[in-house]
Amino acid sequence: MRKVQFVAVFWTMVLAIPLTALALSIVAYTTEHLTQISTTLANFSLATTAGGRGWVLEFAQRWPEVAGMVIGQLVILMILLIARQSAKADEKNKA
Repeated sequence: MRKVQFVAVFWTMVLAIPLTALALSIVAYTTEHLTQISTTLANFSLATTAGGRGWVLEFAQRWPEVAGMVIGQLVILMILLIARQSAKADEKNKA
């Protein structure tokens, strides 16, 4: 029993210590270079969209279409579920 506890604690520490150090270094790098990272992302967004409008504007323009498709799929799914339930009820009444 003691060996199992030791192995569990050992492997937890083996994984936790380096990953904690990695997380701290990533946070420190991100904090120091946040303006450069955001400027690079904004320039990339403007360079890769049609007319240089940016990804935020592209997604903002397209979200009603996506919302309509999702709502339509949900309506179709509900119709199928209701039809299936009524078909099961009809079969049960016939038997």
